[in-house]
Amino acid sequence: MNEKQPHLHHGHRKRKKEQFLAAGVDGLLHLPEHEPLEFLLYYAIPRGDTNAVAHTLIKHFGSLANVVNASYDELRKVAGVGDNAASLICYSQMFAKLYLQKHSGGELQDKFNVPRLKEYCQALFIGVLAEEIHCVFLTDELKLIAREKVGTGSIGEVVLPTRQIARSLLNYNCSRLVLAHNHPAGSCLPSRADIDATEQLRSTCVQLEVELVDHIVVGRDGVTSMRECGFAEF
Repeated sequence: MNEKQPHLHHGHRKRKKEQFLAAGVDGLLHLPEHEPLEFLLYYAIPRGDTNAVAHTLIKHFGSLANVVNASYDELRKVAGVGDNAASLICYSQMFAKLYLQKHSGGELQDKFNVPRLKEYCQALFIGVLAEEIHCVFLTDELKLIAREKVGTGSIGEVVLPTRQIARSLLNYNCSRLVLAHNHPAGSCLPSRADIDATEQLRSTCVQLEVELVDHIVVGRDGVTSMRECGFAEF
């Protein structure tokens, strides 16, 4: 009677799972980019060399972040990536975005809680490849009321819809506001147009007796609070 032979990668995968659980997030940050992706693909490719697929994906898209931000159709074009793997990678991005928004979207303790505010705004732009402008509406206690996308495109190219924003401020009976936008292919430092738009919106808020709390800029290299860095008057 033939006994069932263990799969070639069984021991390797078990050791990797134990290694990753022990390492935690801080440990993963110091690993080569293909290794966390190799581990993730275990759950989509039960019988195959996920190390090779992970290397192929990193080479094709240029980085782990670009792999996670890729669309389902783009992923499916890569050799070795089937429906399950492409779906899992896309879901991982959506799940991360949902988690960050839920984790950061409750009560902001006070207006000086810049790290939590930056985390929330950064989550808005996970996987977003075009420039977008968002408004985050807050109560006096800095609790989240609502969030709206108010424009698509560079602030330098798009007229900030101050009338639309003013209507939303009144509709939500909102007393505090945060402006957020992204530079998906550039620096998180604000441009001259970003600073001018901030001043324009602040003037509108003053007329409506609303405090413009901050303008958060999310770039490929990080997140900037214009209030914290003194780029504009608040």
